[in-house]
Amino acid sequence: MFNEIQKNLYGKSIKTRKGKLPRPRKTEVNAYIYIRDELRNLGWNTRNPERDADGQMYTQNECLENEEIQKYLEQKQPEAVIKVTDTKFWVIESKKEQKQIDQALEEARDYYAKEINKSKIIKAVFVSGIAGNDYDGYVIKTEYFDGKNFKPITINKKEISGLLIPEEVNLVIQNNNPNIEELSFDKKYQRLFLQKAQKVNAILHKGAITHQKRASVLASLLLSLLDENPLNVDLSRTPSVLIKEINARVEHILEEQEKPEFYKIIKLNLPSKSDNHVKFRKALVDTIQELRSINIRSALDSGTDILGKFYEVFLKYGNGAKEIGIVLTPRHITKFAVEVMNIGLKDIVYDPACGTGGFLVSSFDYIKKNATQNQIDNFKRNNLFGMEQDDDVVALAIVNMIFRGDGKNNIRNGDCFKNHLIKDGLTAKYLKNKELKELKEKDLEIEKVITKVLMNPPFALKDESEKAYRFVDYALEEMEDNGLLFAILPYSNLVKTGSFLRWREKILKKNTLLSVITFPNDLFYPIGVHSVGIFIKKGVAHPKEQNVLWIRALNDGYVKSKGKRLPNEKVKNNFEEIEDLVKTFLINPKVYVPNIKQFQKSCPIDYNDDILELVPENYLNEKKPTEEDLIKGLDNTLRNFISYLVVSDKEKEFQKNILSKDLFKDKILVEKSKLKEIPISDLFKTPIDTGYFHVSGILDNGKIPLISCSSLNGGVEAYVNTPDIKKGNVRGKEKIIQLTYKNAITIASDGLPLSSFYHYYKFCAKDNVLICFPKEDYKFTTLIYILTELERLKWRFSYGRKAYKNKIDKIKTFIPIKDNKIDEDYIEYLVKSISSWSILEKLFKA
Repeated sequence: MFNEIQKNLYGKSIKTRKGKLPRPRKTEVNAYIYIRDELRNLGWNTRNPERDADGQMYTQNECLENEEIQKYLEQKQPEAVIKVTDTKFWVIESKKEQKQIDQALEEARDYYAKEINKSKIIKAVFVSGIAGNDYDGYVIKTEYFDGKNFKPITINKKEISGLLIPEEVNLVIQNNNPNIEELSFDKKYQRLFLQKAQKVNAILHKGAITHQKRASVLASLLLSLLDENPLNVDLSRTPSVLIKEINARVEHILEEQEKPEFYKIIKLNLPSKSDNHVKFRKALVDTIQELRSINIRSALDSGTDILGKFYEVFLKYGNGAKEIGIVLTPRHITKFAVEVMNIGLKDIVYDPACGTGGFLVSSFDYIKKNATQNQIDNFKRNNLFGMEQDDDVVALAIVNMIFRGDGKNNIRNGDCFKNHLIKDGLTAKYLKNKELKELKEKDLEIEKVITKVLMNPPFALKDESEKAYRFVDYALEEMEDNGLLFAILPYSNLVKTGSFLRWREKILKKNTLLSVITFPNDLFYPIGVHSVGIFIKKGVAHPKEQNVLWIRALNDGYVKSKGKRLPNEKVKNNFEEIEDLVKTFLINPKVYVPNIKQFQKSCPIDYNDDILELVPENYLNEKKPTEEDLIKGLDNTLRNFISYLVVSDKEKEFQKNILSKDLFKDKILVEKSKLKEIPISDLFKTPIDTGYFHVSGILDNGKIPLISCSSLNGGVEAYVNTPDIKKGNVRGKEKIIQLTYKNAITIASDGLPLSSFYHYYKFCAKDNVLICFPKEDYKFTTLIYILTELERLKWRFSYGRKAYKNKIDKIKTFIPIKDNKIDEDYIEYLVKSISSWSILEKLFKA
């Protein structure tokens, strides 16, 4: 008769009969703990105001310590009283059962607040009733006293379902209005949503729900919350009864929104093992609680895609998005793209890999700003189209659109490569490959209809047939001529050779590249994808003389903090800076664009570039360093040099090769030279060579440093034994191959490209390391300067863009020039002016 002994939510071992649930003891103590923890998470100081000057929360036994409250309440004690200001308070009362919510609110208002409001000094302007327990969850109702009556607090005209953050309370008081018209999704809100999304993930994990199914479970619960009436989660109801109610609500809403086909994706099912039923039920109840606590229903009608932001962090941290190739586009990027694309009422917008619908929601929100209700209704029914092949993720997209009033949308579940959009009157319709083929065989006219595409194709996939650029090819094929496409692609797609180069050449033969923007390296953190955004005009071959807008937007107002990416007001937001420029340029590429070094520039594509690298880092100009920049960079370079000198035990070789040149003579004040930009290759003998060895494992241990692409320890990977030369066969001819070198600068072409070191001693190198011999017998200080300038050039390269020999020839750097020669005297003066020079002197003069 009994299942195995289980542990209930209180950690005690209990027995459960089949089909029956454990009956934990209900107590208002649960509510007190919930209230305290929730208020703390929302930013309230839950210490006693009588004992802490910054405290804001009186518990049941503490509120009477306030003389004015005690004067009117006498011995009455609500669950909690929050000190909002010195004269304004918030009364909270709780009950054990959810069905007692109205009683809890009534007592908070009539039994406590109205008594306090008899005071001429203080007022209870907020009241909340909280009813429930840790097992069934909690429901909350809150009201505000405007001086005449208590009225329900609403956000976007929907009653809130959670407690308020301090900013919301202050806004209500400031406006003396219980309705908050619009939420500002600021840093505080984003942190709160991140916290809740992580908590929901943990809850679902504890409920034995795999990360693959969490998205669809979340979608189902969100839809169930559309109903004004709270779910009946009473203890006596079994998991199957609760799930039936949730599924009934979901099915009804999907049918109402003409999306019944998604029910099978979103429908909840009990776990196969009965032992997991109780855990599953609790996970559902707790998730609903967390969604209510952030007022999810109220917030969804705002102009901000709040649900999309919640999805973003929900799927980003703790789910399987990486495994299925999903890299969700941050909502501030979808908003930026839609703004600059200038979506209009007549545009047919398509996202063939729509994920959770970010681009479509942003397009809808953009149109809503300046359109009539009839225009909005027409646009959402006839102008927005999306395709997503992942069942669970497309469910979230549908839910997002339903919450935003666009349930009858044209999002479909399927493979975009097997579906097509053609004109159908004033709108478009989907056709399968077979249907399209039949139309073509009948010579029937097939009219393209898509005018705008916004997309972030899945580019974490390993499958060669699903390279990200194939989605661009597909989308362009679906579009009408002169249509505008925006796509987020892996950086490598625009710099790699082979099939990637052939794709770039093909794109330019049939279409016009308007702009390329390098995105922040950690935009998709924790997924490590270096990405770019490209804008392409369909159907017009790229004019060779036309300018392209190149932008390197590495700052978007977010920073990584404690393993998460969060907004920070102190950080620049390049996307806000460039929005107007990009929007104008997409309309008129002849518009004047200020040349901001290392940030933005408009210029034609370099068709003399054999590998046709279409990234800003290949076109932007170098910043001229100030003397302060030079001093700082030189100091850092010399410190690194000294550090390796000491740990490598190469002081004797340094004395032999460098000190003999009277290195430490007194510095002489010289006239400042002008910096001139010259090709970096002018500093070295040509041709620049590469190391010989591919792997270190084939070499015996020895004393010769093997230089790799490491940016640490002087680039040394190992100490090996190797001859100086060897005979080899190159293209059928016998040749002497150099294996070791001396007095050269090495440059890493891979790893962290342009990591550079000067080697005054014998060394060997791997085949992805460039060996650069100085063109002249430069002073040691000049070589330090060259290393410093190479360090400054690192911004042009990355793990995606390697610093191969053919690229080194094209980049330029700033060198002090006097009488058409490098001014080594001025460089020596600079180097000997830095603080680390004295460290080098002491090291050898001692």
